[in-house]
Amino acid sequence: MRVNTRLFIIMAASLLALLSIAAVALLSTRATLVQEKREQITHLLRMAEGTMSHFQKLEEKGLPRADAQKQAIAALNALKVDDIYFFGRNPQNVVMFHPNKDRVGKVDMGSTLPDGRTTVAVYEEALQKDHYGLVTIQTSRKGSKEEFPKLNGVVRFEPWGWMVGTGIFIDDIDQLFWSQARTLLIIAAIGMITLAGLILLVSRSIMQSLGGDPNYAAQVVKAIADGDLGTDIAVQGPPHSLLAAMREMQLKLRQMIEEIRLAATHINQASRQLSSDMDKVHEVSGVASSSTSSAAAAIEQLSVSIDHVTASARDTESGSRGTVELARQGEALAAQAADGIRNIAGQVHAASDMVGKLAERTRNISGIAETIRDIANQTNLLALNAAIEAARAGETGRGFAVVADEVRKLAERTATATDEISTIVQAVVSETGSVSNQMDDIRPAVEGGVEQVQQAAQTLDAISKQASQALENVHNVVVAMGEQSQAGTNIAGNVEQVAGVVEETQNSVSNAVQAVRAIDQQADTLQQTVGRFRL
Repeated sequence: MRVNTRLFIIMAASLLALLSIAAVALLSTRATLVQEKREQITHLLRMAEGTMSHFQKLEEKGLPRADAQKQAIAALNALKVDDIYFFGRNPQNVVMFHPNKDRVGKVDMGSTLPDGRTTVAVYEEALQKDHYGLVTIQTSRKGSKEEFPKLNGVVRFEPWGWMVGTGIFIDDIDQLFWSQARTLLIIAAIGMITLAGLILLVSRSIMQSLGGDPNYAAQVVKAIADGDLGTDIAVQGPPHSLLAAMREMQLKLRQMIEEIRLAATHINQASRQLSSDMDKVHEVSGVASSSTSSAAAAIEQLSVSIDHVTASARDTESGSRGTVELARQGEALAAQAADGIRNIAGQVHAASDMVGKLAERTRNISGIAETIRDIANQTNLLALNAAIEAARAGETGRGFAVVADEVRKLAERTATATDEISTIVQAVVSETGSVSNQMDDIRPAVEGGVEQVQQAAQTLDAISKQASQALENVHNVVVAMGEQSQAGTNIAGNVEQVAGVVEETQNSVSNAVQAVRAIDQQADTLQQTVGRFRL
């Protein structure tokens, strides 16, 4: 339904409502006026009834009835005001009083109504229904033949049997009614004209604001709501109208939906590619986590092995210190042995020189023999000590052990020879030549022993230096192993942290994979949603 039609329907409904209100108001006013007239008649009848009651009481006090009735009639006639007067009939319908003197004293049934009844009959029927009977009749005014509606009221005064009545013309009510009706109609007409003008202005304003019929605007909105953005919108209003705004909204929605559709496609493709990449990252993270865990275990094992090697190196360092100490002791003993052998060599040389003088010094042979015995014992002791140190030196001291053994044997033979010298001191003189030869033989052996002892001392010195170098190297190895062990421990801790980070990364990648899949689903949903729009 068009806006103009709706507005005119509103106008017609307003007119009908206004007329209805006016009619109700007029009828209510008329009913109020009629009710006022009825109350006025009732009041007059009460007043007349009160007047007759007054004189009836005077009758009871001794006033003759005729006089009482005469005085009552005079009093009632005196109450006449314009067209308002009282009239009365006795039980025989004889008019007792009336403004028209021609009707007084005569039987009068009143005028005949259109239905054939007389006014007296109508009065009697009204009195049967109520104490104050009220009826409306048509009668003429004084001096006029035209009949007008008149409201008459009657009351029966029982003590005298009179029917007393009065009446008021009510044609003025109809005149007032129709006067007000004309006024209301004029006001209604002016109001309807004004309302029609306002409706036309409002209709034009609405059409200007809407830019077309509201039904068409509703169809356009429904089409847009259903996703149809391809329908051309016809605008009949200015650029700022509703349909113009709808057309602009449709164009912008079309552009926006197209951009959203393109973006949704890109998002879908990107999310799928990202999902594939995240799956690969997740797989690589799993491999990295496994590899990191294996590396952590291997580094931990390496750290344990380094600790073992470090302990072994410390043991080796301790052994090397012992070896260096033994080598130094062996070197000192070899030096002492060399000194002893040098002394022996000197003594043998002296003995050889003194062989020629042996004869002259036979008295000193015993002392010399004793000295030789002591030297032999010391040499034997030194040889034993050298043999022990050589045995401690191991393979390196084997040559020194042989020399020490030879020295020991030489010391033993020297001791034996000394004993023999002691026992055969008496034969020294005779065997001086033999002794001299033997001393000559002993000298090269002693010199060889001195040379061998010197070589053993040099060998022990070299062993001591090499053992010191080995000790320093082993100490460096121990220090390096300690640093390697600490580094291995740090690396193991770092690798464990890396493993934890890799595991967290794997979890994060798992969450990211789920999020990417959710984005992919949302992108599909967005594409389906955007697909509802028809561009």
